[in-house]
Formats: sequence, C-alpha cells, structure tokens
Amino acid sequence: MILFSVGPLGPLATWCEAAIARVVEAGLGPVAVMGADSPEEVAVSLIRSTAPHLVIASRHPSEELRRVLAEVGRSLVVASDLPTRALYELVVGHGYDPLAAVRSVADSYATVLICAGFADATVVAAHQARTDPGAVTDLIAERCGLPHQSGGASISPLLDDAAQIDAWWTAVDPGERAIAEGALGAYVEWLRGEGLGQIVWDRRLFCRAGDPASHAGVAIDIGDAPGPLVGGPWIGLPPGRWAASVTLAVSKETNGTAFEITIYGGDESAQLARASVFPDGRGLGSATLLFTVEPASGQTISFVIANTAPAPGGRLAMGNVVLTPSPAETTGVPAELTTALSL
Repeated sequence: MILFSVGPLGPLATWCEAAIARVVEAGLGPVAVMGADSPEEVAVSLIRSTAPHLVIASRHPSEELRRVLAEVGRSLVVASDLPTRALYELVVGHGYDPLAAVRSVADSYATVLICAGFADATVVAAHQARTDPGAVTDLIAERCGLPHQSGGASISPLLDDAAQIDAWWTAVDPGERAIAEGALGAYVEWLRGEGLGQIVWDRRLFCRAGDPASHAGVAIDIGDAPGPLVGGPWIGLPPGRWAASVTLAVSKETNGTAFEITIYGGDESAQLARASVFPDGRGLGSATLLFTVEPASGQTISFVIANTAPAPGGRLAMGNVVLTPSPAETTGVPAELTTALSL
C-alpha cells in the first residue's frame, strides 16, 4: 500500500505522517516514511524502500505529482494549520529569509487548498491532532480501507509551541508581517469557511530580472535595450478564473516607452495573459489581466514585466499585485476542517 501525506513544513505535517504510519503498521505490517515531491522522486522511493508499505511525505508536491494524485484517486492525508506556524518553522527553525519563507508558505498553502479538494483527501487540522488523536487515526483507517481497529493505534497528541509562535508573530516587523498577511490572509479566510478571498503579492516578493537575490521593492534602472525588468514570484494558485491588477510608475526619461506584462503558468511555457501598459503624463500606468488556471492541480504563477524600447537613465517601480478570484471559483473548505480549527 502507498499512502500520501501533504502539508506545509511544521509539526502538524510531521505528526500526520507518524499517525498514518502507525495506522498502516497496526493494520498491515511494516511501513516506511519517505519524502518525495515529484513522480520521479516517488519512483525512487519505491525502488529504495524495503518495507511492503510506504507513506510518501510531500511538502511541495509538484504540479505533475498533484495532477497524478487527482487523476488516480490515491488515498491522501492533507495537514492544515494556520500559516504562521509554517512561517515560524521556516524562519526560526530553518533560518529562511522572510521573503523566501513567505513565497514558500504561500505556494505550500495553495497546494493544501488544491489537495484538500481531491475526492479521496482526508483533511486533518492541528486542533484535532492536539485534542483527539484517536479520532484522527480512526478516520485515516476508515478512509484507507483498513480494519477499523487499526485506527486505535496509539499515538501521542500533537505538541507544539503555539504560545511561543504567537508571541513571535506579534513581534515580527510590521512591514514583514504586512507582506505575509497579503500573501496568506486569503488562506486564513478559506480555513474559516469564507471562501478564497483577495491575495496581495507585495512587490518585494518579485525580483529584478536576472537577479533573484534582489527584490523589486525599489526602483529599477531600465537601461539601453528592451527586455525583462521584473520576474516572479513563482507562487502557486488554485484553479479558477483570476484578475491580476498591476500598477507601474516610471521616471520622466521613459516618456513614450511602452511596457509589457506577461503572466505565465507552470514552467513559463504556458502564457496565460499579456497586456501593454502606456504610462500617462504623471508616469503612472496600470493594467488588469484576466487569466484562468485550468488544471485541477493548479499552476505556479510568474509575471514578467519588460520594456519594449530603450530608455537610458529611466527607472521603473512596480506596485503590489492584487489577485482577485472569480466569486464562482472561491473554493469552500470542508466543514470538519473549519470546526476542528475553531475558526
């Protein structure tokens, strides 16, 4: 038997993998837990494992792996806790740069939302794991078609540093907290059962073209030749129809210069939308791009902002990108998840 566990970095996802392994071991025999984020890595895990049963733990399942999971209907456990827990794990536990941590967690929560909607998904929240771990193992056993008594496999409740994490979050620099809240607040709304709301990708989540280490939160020199100026943020979005609002400001040296904004899905082989921006006399220009994320497995989204003519001495600054889902596409959260999180 092969079972899959998906969730962001943090104690809950690790706990879920241990719970699945305990259930399988009690009902069927020896089991191994191995990490894999792509079909190729899953295949390698199968080759390397000597156990008759396998739990695949995935923190950032690729689009291809999500597509396979959606198509074949494999039993899947999705761990979901508040995004601040995952941010704490990355920033404090793993030393991530705050911007990189926000990108990673936003991408991960898009995956959580996507996978939670798969037909064979079992969603587990931290509240359940803390207060009634036996009920969680019972549910896993039932959904995996194992003997019901397998769910009685003993496992300790989830223990985490919720108070310490909350104190850390309160002390985070307000500017950094605003970046995280813009990118992750919509997923908190989703956990509350309110549907997926507006997402704001702060301009600092984007980077200067050709220099991933430099964010686009400051003005960018345009230069003597046309070409890309801004790229990123390479964050996943769930399927559905989206509107992306982008505002640009340019210096007076760019009078008459047009700019192109292109949105790509996946590995930038799929162009989802393109718009031209012509700054006005104040040097301001904006565009709203409509695009659709079609695969049920979602897509990783990237923007490219480019100038179409040279503008020596000119500079460009981008505003935050506001992403609004179509009301018909605001995916609902399972009722048991909302209840379990006490939201």
